[in-house]
Amino acid sequence: MLGFGCGSVLGRVGRAASLRAMNVAWDAGITLFDTARSYGYGEAEAVLGEFLRGKREQAVVATKYGISPQRPGTLQRAAIPLARAALRLPGVRGLVPRGGSREVTGGQFTVAGLRESIESSLRQLRTDRVDILYLHEAGADVMRGQDLMAELDALVRSGKVLRAGLYCDAGVVAEAMAGGPATLTAMQFGANCFDPVVAQFGERNERDLMLIGNHPFGGERRLARMKAILASIVGDEEVPAELREKLRDNDWQSMLEAILGVALNGTGIHALVFSMMREDHLRANVRAVESGRFAGTELKLLRERLLLPPVAVPTVTGPRADPQAEGPAL
Repeated sequence: MLGFGCGSVLGRVGRAASLRAMNVAWDAGITLFDTARSYGYGEAEAVLGEFLRGKREQAVVATKYGISPQRPGTLQRAAIPLARAALRLPGVRGLVPRGGSREVTGGQFTVAGLRESIESSLRQLRTDRVDILYLHEAGADVMRGQDLMAELDALVRSGKVLRAGLYCDAGVVAEAMAGGPATLTAMQFGANCFDPVVAQFGERNERDLMLIGNHPFGGERRLARMKAILASIVGDEEVPAELREKLRDNDWQSMLEAILGVALNGTGIHALVFSMMREDHLRANVRAVESGRFAGTELKLLRERLLLPPVAVPTVTGPRADPQAEGPAL
């Protein structure tokens, strides 16, 4: 399952283009939409709420609390359209740091802040509930806050939140699986195919937590490593010939199918969420998930190879290697 990440909405991508992308995603069968109070200088939720009019009952909506947006000043607001236009120029996108389009203040987890944030989210999203509420960039200490967990419980009982969880790194997810509070039933984390901790989540998820992965591509260095490993498999006669033949082209589509397939098969991850603002990228992602060339046994073998100790890979130079890199994944 794929989800539409709203991290670029009203940041790197303007309102009209964001709404177009959401409509393309919906028409392609994507119904999970993931946003946050901090996205789009605090205004991305409102764009998603506008899009969801007449669709809310068929959609799954996730948002986050814990990072507060900083509103842009007059000069900064005027410069945003110019920055978006510059990002469309060849060679410029790779020069802009990820996340540079949104300024935030993080680490804010209080009961009063949670109450204020969820009410604001509900107003912006034009809904009476969110399907998932994550504590944004939460550390392990956050889930030990009894007052905060009690407030999340109260929100679930009220029906304003259907699931509460953490947006955090894989190590915190592992700790939550081992002994986290029953309040937390959903986890979002980086779907790093090279991380042995993530690879164990399917087996360790005894509490049946909802597991959502993000950032499956991970930038140029991870993509270069993936490309090198796939190329090495082609020349390995111990690997079944059919799999080697499928990898022979080592083009973007085969690598895309490998990345998304490895993340979604046998890991316990229920969905992958990331920015998909270009229609061609979105449709390629959907094809990769719905009609990927790799069988389950082949994806298992690929996962095992990816988890082996790393080997040196060439340094990436020139244009950005990841054609889907469009800013923050969420």
